[in-house]
Amino acid sequence: MKIKVLSSKNYKNSDKNCGDCIIIDTGLKAIVYDCGCEEHAKEVVKYLQEHDYDKADVILSHNDADHFDGLNYLIEQNKVSSITTILLLKHIDDILDELDDKRRTRESIKKQIADYFDNIYSLSGNNLNDSLDDDFTLDPCLNFAGPSYDYLLEAVAKALDNTETDNIDMETIVNAISVQVEIIVDNHKVLLTGDASYAAIEDKIREYDAIQLPHHGKYEQAKQIFEKNDGREDVIYIVSDNTGNSNGGSDELMKNEIGRKIKNTKICEINIDNNSFVNVRTGYYAIWDI
Repeated sequence: MKIKVLSSKNYKNSDKNCGDCIIIDTGLKAIVYDCGCEEHAKEVVKYLQEHDYDKADVILSHNDADHFDGLNYLIEQNKVSSITTILLLKHIDDILDELDDKRRTRESIKKQIADYFDNIYSLSGNNLNDSLDDDFTLDPCLNFAGPSYDYLLEAVAKALDNTETDNIDMETIVNAISVQVEIIVDNHKVLLTGDASYAAIEDKIREYDAIQLPHHGKYEQAKQIFEKNDGREDVIYIVSDNTGNSNGGSDELMKNEIGRKIKNTKICEINIDNNSFVNVRTGYYAIWDI
């Protein structure tokens, strides 16, 4: 099992916000977690060709453009076997029960959800899987770790009921309920988080040997994760920061967390395999076992 986190540093337009794209190679198939721009998608196609894979299964963490926008290129190139994400409309009855507002009609709630998750619902007609389906799996060494169903229902209901903002736990509802993926690399557990809220991952942080810091290394959440992992010196932190000149990203993190074991795509592409957990070196902001 190998994980490759793409970097936009050497793309022709490195100032562009290319977002996330992570290739998971099981040895038998390729799985792509997010694809935020066409440049990333072209790198995925190249990887598939070089490793004799015809197509890839795609996991879409959430609706935002910087995680979604390369997906259409992959679809156009006939490189997608399936797409797995959260299909909220399959859970409309539970959402309505959680919302518990008799003034709201089923159709109005469905429309509101479709508006929030417009990119996801534009994928209708493709081979879609629901990450919340307990019986569904893409690989024995890959599990859908979150969000928990209770957190999802509560967060979605709050967002639908709030007329002023859709922010939940310091993130938009779209970000907060990002699909979380657990990957087993030999005997080590890796957690991919998309743009998930801290509250959505808090209860599982100490279970993992490597964690993708949510929202491209957003410092507010990263600090909470570091505090939760206090005393665990060997944890590797993955930062997928291909935000270019856009707002956000890991700049504040880079200034304040020099001594941690952090790999950052602002520097170069990241590769995670079993050797990553043997050759980790301290004293660097980023570690390069490429």
